[in-house]
Amino acid sequence: MRRLVLLAVLSILPLAGCSLAASPPTPKPVPTIRTEGQDVKCAGGDHGIEEVQFGWSWCYPSTWKFQERLQPTSAPAGVDATFDIVNDVPSGQAGSGDFGFLIVGTYQIGGAADLKAWVSTNIGAGEQLTPISWGNSRDAEQDARGRRFALTDSHVVEMDVRGDAIAAEMAKRLASWKFN
Repeated sequence: MRRLVLLAVLSILPLAGCSLAASPPTPKPVPTIRTEGQDVKCAGGDHGIEEVQFGWSWCYPSTWKFQERLQPTSAPAGVDATFDIVNDVPSGQAGSGDFGFLIVGTYQIGGAADLKAWVSTNIGAGEQLTPISWGNSRDAEQDARGRRFALTDSHVVEMDVRGDAIAAEMAKRLASWKFN
């Protein structure tokens, strides 16, 4: 009797193993925030980043590797996207070892009539600003420290780059910025 039960159990085990192997694969989560710019058109092999929730996109060198973090801000009200950037090219090649830190702040316009008024209220009165061209912004200015400010239809965007080599590459790509 024991033999019959043992034989019955052993004959069922292969069938159980087959049914386990045939189970459907576990679904993988899909990101809800698109940060790699599928809709960003970049020249010269550059890659694009698009932050749909903040209304901006831009191009960067394809050799850059970065980690992005988001931090809400209260003064001025908005969000800072920070990027730790490393130029990932082999040792001995131009740009090897370049690194930097980029802050892209996206802030509420509030009651400011124009970009100069916003900067005066939120950054500091008397700040010396120089007009620049920055993507499709309505107005753009740069301060004496190199911070850039853009007025868009719905926000003020600030770009602060730390690291000379990374800052130089970002300056070359100001025209690639799109503000929605």
